[in-house]
Amino acid sequence: MVKNEDSPKEEFKKAIYNSFRALGVDDFPSMLMSVLQSEPEEISLGELSQMTGYSLSALSTTLKAMEENNMVKRFKKPKSRKVYVFMDKDLVTLYTELQKKRYNQSLLPFFQILPRIIQKYKDKEEFKSEIEMLEDFG
Repeated sequence: MVKNEDSPKEEFKKAIYNSFRALGVDDFPSMLMSVLQSEPEEISLGELSQMTGYSLSALSTTLKAMEENNMVKRFKKPKSRKVYVFMDKDLVTLYTELQKKRYNQSLLPFFQILPRIIQKYKDKEEFKSEIEMLEDFG
């Protein structure tokens, strides 16, 4: 397969990669998603390995985690031993889901614990200014 660095597909892959990195996705999954997004159909693990230079084992481990997070779908075709991977092309939904996950893992726990912190110290005069600051977050 000839890889032309100055092609629409390669520029698209770079843009997708940078987008996922900006969302906080690690390097390897971002690279895989950029490849999968640039393929019109499903791709076999063997083809993905050839395209990326990564081992089947490394790909399988990362793709399993991505599948558990509903980022990709892995499947076998009837009468075939090959494993195929497909990624939905609806980037808006994918980005929205990634942002929801980030919110649920980081901000939501903060907003859930904040009222308990305020409640615990609100009646103590020595913490009045700190509590006022915390109440501005709520």
